[in-house]
Formats: sequence, structure tokens, C-alpha cells
Amino acid sequence: MNKKENIEPRTPEKHEQTRRAFLKMGTGAVASFAGLIFAVPFLDSLISQSMRVKIGKFVKVGPVLFLPDGVPEKMFFDERDEDAYIDEVERRDVWVVKNGDDVTAFSPVCPHLGCRYNWNAEDQHFVCPCHGSVFAKDGKVLHGPAPRGLDKFPTKVSNGFLSVKWERFKLGVSKRELV
Repeated sequence: MNKKENIEPRTPEKHEQTRRAFLKMGTGAVASFAGLIFAVPFLDSLISQSMRVKIGKFVKVGPVLFLPDGVPEKMFFDERDEDAYIDEVERRDVWVVKNGDDVTAFSPVCPHLGCRYNWNAEDQHFVCPCHGSVFAKDGKVLHGPAPRGLDKFPTKVSNGFLSVKWERFKLGVSKRELV
């Protein structure tokens, strides 16, 4: 028994190769499916955010019947914003001036640097407390560092209720540009 026997390495049987290949393939399929389940919502939010043009919608602000003619009134409203999976409500305000059947809504943000301006009833004009810009009742700049008049929002009146399309404008530029 001194004889050296030829010992060949053991080769797996056909049955074992098939089972191992099946387990590899099954594990890969389960991992791919799990990755896909997590990747789809993530990719959807990335793609939809970058490709979506945020189109403003008209939001009901309130009744115009009781607004005094020719006197600016600050009106508040809630705007709902859905962003991917986050649903939030933001409180907004506008300055509204009613002249007969014509209703104008101004952004509450000064076009100079974004401060909130107020109506001065005594002097009959809007005044920005930050840098002293002064605006007429119709929104035209009277004096100050503001490069343009007050920004107007698109409005519509239906069944006695004012609706406004909220927009944001670039600050500090003479031409009115949406952000």
C-alpha cells in the first residue's frame, strides 16, 4: 500500500452546481428587487423636482364685498404646498386695493431687499421701514432705493371672492422677473 494513488480533486456533482447557481441567482434577484423598491421613490423625487416647473395656482383669499374702496387692506390666506411626500400649509399675506370693480393685489415684499412694507394711512402711501422706500397706492415707487414699483400678483374675482396667484420675484433688479 505504498502505492501512490492518483487523487484527483473532488469535483462537485451536477446537482450541487445547479443548487449553488440557483441560490446565487435567487439572492441577486431578491437584492435587486429590494433595491428597486427603495430606489424608485427616491429617483422619482429627484427627477420630478428637477423637471417640474412650479406652476402657480390661484388661491382663494377672501371676499371683496366688504373691502373699502381705495384703501389698501392686508389680507391673509393659507396656501397648501405638496412637495414630494411633504404636505405643508403656508400662511401668506397680500396688500389688496379695491377701486370699484378693479382689484389689485400687491406682494407684501419690498422689491429692494425683501423687507415687509406697511401702509401709512396718514401720508396715504406704502413705506418700507428697512431702507425708506416709499410707494404710491397704485404701487409706483415714489422715492427710495427700490429699483421698481411694488410687484402685482395675478388676480381674479369670482362669485365675490378674490383669488390670487402667489409668485416670487427677484429682488434688487429694475425689471420684474419671476424666481
